[in-house]
Amino acid sequence: MRQRFWFLFFKLQQMMTAEDGQDLVEYVLIAGLIATACVASTNAFARLLLSSYTSLTATFNSNI
Repeated sequence: MRQRFWFLFFKLQQMMTAEDGQDLVEYVLIAGLIATACVASTNAFARLLLSSYTSLTATFNSNI
C-alpha cells in the first residue's frame, strides 16, 4: 500500500513539474476566449437583426 502511495506521489510530482502540456493549456484558453467572443457577437448581431425585422414589419404594416 505504501509503495503504491509513493508511486502515485512521485508521479504527481513529475506531472506538476513537467512543462510538456503548457502549450496545450494556452491553446485551450485561447480557443475558449475566441468561442466566448463568437457567442457574444452572435447574440449582439441577433438582437440587431431582430430589431431590423421588427422595424421593417412595422413599416410594411403601416403602409398596407
